[in-house]
Amino acid sequence: MEMGEMKKSIAILNDDQTSAMFKSTWGFAQERDRQILTFLLHTGLKINEFVRLNVGDIYSGKRVKMVLKIDGTNEKPSRKVPLNREAREAIAVILAYNRSRGYENGQDDPLVVSRQRNRKDGSYRITPRQVQRIVKTLREDASLGFKTTPQTLRHTFAKSALDQGKDLHDVQRLLGHRSIKTTRDLYGNV
Repeated sequence: MEMGEMKKSIAILNDDQTSAMFKSTWGFAQERDRQILTFLLHTGLKINEFVRLNVGDIYSGKRVKMVLKIDGTNEKPSRKVPLNREAREAIAVILAYNRSRGYENGQDDPLVVSRQRNRKDGSYRITPRQVQRIVKTLREDASLGFKTTPQTLRHTFAKSALDQGKDLHDVQRLLGHRSIKTTRDLYGNV
């Protein structure tokens, strides 16, 4: 950054704002939407990582796994994301929702399903845009005075991890940042 440039501020939800979003869930899939929020707030996954999850990535067929392995790319290594009790319970509710709507919970089936068939691949996998709309609707219903996106949930997860005593290197690994500089620039003064 050049002299005089300010770091872009990031939006982080406080406890009251998070609670307001949970209370604002509504409609056909309200419990599923609440569990999507819960899972994202407790894992810090990127939206694209989240929507690509299959049932087998997170559920052994008998129980929800304790750790989620996120495959790396050419640029980023694989990483392991621990699943706390809240994240595991969210998955259990999402799987029950799938069953109640007649969707399969096979190992290669999408973890989070949509009511609409995906135009690109014909599956019922939820899309990033649908998750963005869910978060936007919940933010509007909660009357939060700032833009709240799935990335806001990721930032809130990082701040919570720091508040619970994790250091920047731990947060870097959890979020999958290649460089500690990225993590420090975002959360070093949070």
